[in-house]
Amino acid sequence: MEKPIRVLYLIGGGEFGGAEQHLLGLVNYLDTHGFHPQVAAFYEGEFAKRVRELGIPTTVLHSDAKSMGGLNPLQDLIRDWRPHVIHTHGVRANMIGRLANKSQGYPAKSVTTVHSNLALDYPQAWKRTLFGTFEKITWPYVDHFILVSHAMKDDFLQIGLPEAKMSVIHNAIELPDEPVEHVPQTSLRKLIGVGDDVTIVGTVARLHPVKGHTYLLKAIQKIVQERQDVVFPWFGDGDLFDELQAEAKELGVEQYVRFLGFRKDIPDLLPQLDVFCLPSLSEGLSLSILEALAVGAPVVTTAVGGSPEVITSGEDGLLVPAGDPQALYESICLLVKNKERRLELARAGQEMVYRRFTMRRLVDETTKVYKDLLEPTK
Repeated sequence: MEKPIRVLYLIGGGEFGGAEQHLLGLVNYLDTHGFHPQVAAFYEGEFAKRVRELGIPTTVLHSDAKSMGGLNPLQDLIRDWRPHVIHTHGVRANMIGRLANKSQGYPAKSVTTVHSNLALDYPQAWKRTLFGTFEKITWPYVDHFILVSHAMKDDFLQIGLPEAKMSVIHNAIELPDEPVEHVPQTSLRKLIGVGDDVTIVGTVARLHPVKGHTYLLKAIQKIVQERQDVVFPWFGDGDLFDELQAEAKELGVEQYVRFLGFRKDIPDLLPQLDVFCLPSLSEGLSLSILEALAVGAPVVTTAVGGSPEVITSGEDGLLVPAGDPQALYESICLLVKNKERRLELARAGQEMVYRRFTMRRLVDETTKVYKDLLEPTK
């Protein structure tokens, strides 16, 4: 096999979400002696900026009608650079990447990482049908699929994807050499305007129906009827921003929920949470959960997707059924009332993440997929 192995990564890049964070970590940790990465995205933005800061060649594809939505410039890039592997992330990248590789006579091995459940990512029925149909039609164009959880693999087995074309590689995050110790909460408390006697229960997620914020609002309504020494900062932006603010007001909890939008300083603020809560209806394997555990924040989340593959409920976090405000209320109240229990879960969760979810492990498992595909048939 010719070395170094050239890998072209293709992703939307319009937001800096979980898939973009996953890919940024992957290319940052690649062995540059064995691999030459290049990244192509459809949008100029925070993701492309951060990849360039790593010194990795980055192309933003023109996506207008003249360029066939990015297909033409991607075909040119494949023809000129001749990658050994094209690794796509996200529906649009999958569509354009597979078509471009096919149009060039399949010069590269095609790999797709599936980060989430397509049916829940697109609430509109016509989009689910369109993208779902295209995905299935183009499965034969793909040499291998990487699923971020065993739960997602089970979903794909049920809809007919051959097991031989799939691997499960759990997500990972970049970790400092030593675990984060207790962080003073001064800056976060100042930001949201609360004193030391208030417990902070934070959420980091885009404001999208699949993230389940509406169920957390209903849980908050029950919590604040019982106690008022708690506040809920929400980090993230999205289509439901105005709708969720209106719902918080309707439920009478607007003074307890702080809509802070997208912030670049979340890594500094996350260690200052007393509790982290993610009420998702579906997940692949949440990076936000891993990041919260890594900084020593005890986690309450729903038992969906890969979350039960990360957390053993009662040992290193708390799992509740999805769409269940009562269960969220009970678990959050348990931790708000019991600081010692919070610290126990925080310590166990942090140790577990440092043991199981390192970028080195993710990179080793991903590059093994590339090497196995490129090995000549014996």
